[in-house]
Amino acid sequence: MTGAGLAALALRYAAGTARADRSWPVQVESRLRNLGEVDEVSILPVVERLTRDGGELVGEPGLSYLVRAGGTRLLFDVGLSGGRDRSALVRNAGHLDVDLRDLDAVVISHRHADHVGGVGAMRRHTFAFAGEPLEPAGVPAYVPTDMHHDRARVVPTTGPRVVAPGVAVLPPLPRMLFWLGAVAEQALLVNVRGFGLVLISGCGHPPIERMLGVAELVLDVPIRAVVGGLHLPVHPVGTPLLPQAILGSPHPPWQPIGEADVAHVLDEITARGPRVVALSGHDSTPWTMNEFGRRLGDRYRTLRVGEELLISAARSRSAEGAG
Repeated sequence: MTGAGLAALALRYAAGTARADRSWPVQVESRLRNLGEVDEVSILPVVERLTRDGGELVGEPGLSYLVRAGGTRLLFDVGLSGGRDRSALVRNAGHLDVDLRDLDAVVISHRHADHVGGVGAMRRHTFAFAGEPLEPAGVPAYVPTDMHHDRARVVPTTGPRVVAPGVAVLPPLPRMLFWLGAVAEQALLVNVRGFGLVLISGCGHPPIERMLGVAELVLDVPIRAVVGGLHLPVHPVGTPLLPQAILGSPHPPWQPIGEADVAHVLDEITARGPRVVALSGHDSTPWTMNEFGRRLGDRYRTLRVGEELLISAARSRSAEGAG
């Protein structure tokens, strides 16, 4: 790339960052009311980079979780390989006895390939479970940006919104990425009776203090668990995470994601007194996961396909489970 091209990208990045910082407060002016509670929430990774040992489960650098909260079953993101007839989502769902036709909702965190089913789906502004249409007809799909779908009933998110008893989405929060441009990402919240809020993140592109702060603005309930991707590919050389470290970085290329970023995220999370923190390996390196474990001790989990995370007032534990 020429010096002029890099300078143009730097100007776009600076302008986009300023726009993102100005725009997000408008989206959280209204508080959530009548959210309700659930007795427990189950989060089952169906797509992740890492898998539990043994068996037929496959990993990929994408993310998809089956979330069961009260009587609601929803799919949070759909992974990377949705353009294939036998996608990782479909294959793993079969081995875990997860019926992808029996869903109450789909939530898409953001329109990046590893969350909507591949590059083709991303470019078409849609999402895909697999190469053939498997999405339940008419299922509501809560999306953070302009998207469409031939089978699902697409519901754009413009502010905090209750999507089921005890379950809500945060407004899409903007972030400027140097190479990929602007992205808007929404997180999922589950209010567990006697426990507090469980925040589920796809990639964590918005700053952690913004995601946690917005949750606190719209709900007067303490955040007790943070689950999912937080985009912390620190020391990526020698790992499969160089694309995430370069293309998905919120920093300019001369300022790589580093140990200070992990320390900042951990400081923000631990300030809330969490009881559970479970990190996705699809966008975080072994160094990052080890540091989370060192700081958090037995409150920390690494998310793997097939290992269910069950949270309730009575217990918060990780268990191997199936849908």
